[in-house]
Parts: sequence; structure tokens; C-alpha cells
Amino acid sequence: MMKIVAVICNLVLFAFTCVVLATEGPPQAVSYWVFTVWALLTMILSAVVIFRIGETAGWLKVQPKSKAVMERPKVDEGASANTILRIVTIVANIVFFGFVCWAIVDQYPHPEEDGVLAFTVLMALTPLLSLVAVFRGGVGDGWLALHLKSKA
Repeated sequence: MMKIVAVICNLVLFAFTCVVLATEGPPQAVSYWVFTVWALLTMILSAVVIFRIGETAGWLKVQPKSKAVMERPKVDEGASANTILRIVTIVANIVFFGFVCWAIVDQYPHPEEDGVLAFTVLMALTPLLSLVAVFRGGVGDGWLALHLKSKA
């Protein structure tokens, strides 16, 4: 359930950010350009990675196209593409959350416009939800459990 909420938050925040960019115009400072691009890319990456976790964990009810897909030989879990994508997503969301905290402090006092509070709360919660959803993985057979088993 939390993974679904995280994907929805990423998609809503992406749409909300695009609407803000369309109505307010692009940011003036270079630091806010970097922040905006990082935020948009992190939201897309997080949604895709969480969706892929859902496919492998079975909560999306997606069946593989063929039996050959299920019988693929296992590769080293430490070097698999999924593990690398999850680590990149975790790092991207940590940096995204740092950018959000910096922007909240940098823009104080905040404007008294409609939607600023909702946008700020959504901007702060989305990377946190994404971090938890990606970190937890597929719970029972998640990448962290397999990684820890391989270390033991």
C-alpha cells in the first residue's frame, strides 16, 4: 500500500511541479534550475523503480510473458541492475530531500498564496515516502534481505 502511495505522490508532485513551471515560469537562479531538474528526474526514477519493485513483488499482479523469463539464470545480487537502480534512487531521494530542506529555509518567509503549504508538504513527504518504499523493497524476498544473506 505504501508503495502505491509513494508512486502516486511522485506522479502528483511531478504534475504539480510542471504546472508551477508553466504558470510561474522557469526559475531565475541557477541553483533552482539544478533543484528543479534534480527533482523532476528523481520523481520519474522513483516512480519507475517502485513500479518495478511492485512487478517483482507481485502486488501489481503482473505475470511474466513466458516461462523462459522466470527460468533465467540468477546473476550476482550485489551487481544486478535492480540493486544498482535502487541504490541510485535512494541516493537521489536523499539529495532531493536535502534540496527541499535548503529551499524551505532559503525561501523564508514563504508567500501567502494558495497551494504553497500543500506543495511544500508534498515536496517534503515525497522523497521520504520514496526512500522507505525503495528501501523496503519486496519485503519477504527483497534486495536487502538477499544482500544481507549473501554477506553472512
